[in-house]
Amino acid sequence: MTPVIDSDDLGTQRNRGDRHSVPGMNHMQVEAPPAPRLGLGPVGIAVRAVVAIAILIGANFVIAGLSALLMAVPGLEGPLSEDPLVATVAAVLLHACMFAFAVFALRAWMRFVERRDLRDAGWRWSAASAGWLLLAIVVAGGLVVAAIAVLPATGPVSADADVSSVSMIVFGVIGLISQSFLLQAIPEELLFRGWLFSTLRARPMLAIAVTTLSFTVIHLASSGGQTSFAERLLYLVLPFGFSLLAVGMLLWTGSLWSAVGVHGGFHLGNAVAMLTLPQVDLPLSWIVIGALQTVVGAALIVTALQRERRRSASADDV
Repeated sequence: MTPVIDSDDLGTQRNRGDRHSVPGMNHMQVEAPPAPRLGLGPVGIAVRAVVAIAILIGANFVIAGLSALLMAVPGLEGPLSEDPLVATVAAVLLHACMFAFAVFALRAWMRFVERRDLRDAGWRWSAASAGWLLLAIVVAGGLVVAAIAVLPATGPVSADADVSSVSMIVFGVIGLISQSFLLQAIPEELLFRGWLFSTLRARPMLAIAVTTLSFTVIHLASSGGQTSFAERLLYLVLPFGFSLLAVGMLLWTGSLWSAVGVHGGFHLGNAVAMLTLPQVDLPLSWIVIGALQTVVGAALIVTALQRERRRSASADDV
């Protein structure tokens, strides 16, 4: 696979609203985009990482508040807990609210602080986006299922799927996709592999380090079956691994949607494994899955950056 580096999707430092032809000059020359209001030094980078985390926290508070309001509506508590259709519709709407909050909050930041368009953070859809999304889902989900399949079983299949009717299967799939993408993959990838990565894109290794470490650290608060602080630290191998895999896919494809696919594919693969494979030792699975993702992601990153440097060198020689 040959790296496809699309400068639009990777979010170069351009603001489409500031493009102008300059009289008397070649029509390809444009004015430099305005500088961000916040610098790109250590303080500016730290502030951006904190803002990304704050947007996620704020979105979760929005969901919690809306959930409480729904449960307080007279006559709705019963259907929400007993009617699969009502519960699924409510869940999708709540997930969509979190998605919308993250998108609009980041759009405001991009406009007033970065002085760039949200599209510069990769928020675009092209003819190839669906293909990259599906490819990344298969890669990330396949790594999870393959890892769990080869680990020693410690018990029977842990999740009991309700297959009593086609409607229950449909509701379950809709809820899983909504949670994997609207609630988690799209807003988180837009913030980290979209905005933060594109902002630091001129320094690739710094961009990779900042996005990966900040994304990994926030998962100290995740609930993935950890029973102690030591296991919370061990759990970080997972987000670290699929963060590198997401960056690698982003660099190879030039599309933010491949990073979204990695994130969502991880959750889908985990659900498939829970429904079809015997239980395994959780801490061991975190290590193995995270290590696989790290190896594949690192290989993609190194080869993509090497290819990009060769292209730059060739362009300079012309």
